[in-house]
Amino acid sequence: MGLKKATLLFDEEVYEKLREKSSIDNVSIGELVREAVAAYYGIKSKEEKLEALNKLKSMNLSVTSPENIEEEILKGREADWENDE
Repeated sequence: MGLKKATLLFDEEVYEKLREKSSIDNVSIGELVREAVAAYYGIKSKEEKLEALNKLKSMNLSVTSPENIEEEILKGREADWENDE
């Protein structure tokens, strides 16, 4: 994985919390920040994306048309209304 350098400035209190967390987790502050940014922005590695795709494929879910899906949703809504009466 190619890395690019970025310089970040933290308040002393935030930096101290990061230092404590990095010590507990036995990782660098940089790794903590990279993980937090990736999680916050939903950035996934190619391997993570492939793993998620394989999990979906293994579910063997039935696929139907958008029209059928809409029809099922409307049926469910009508059933909910009938149950509320």
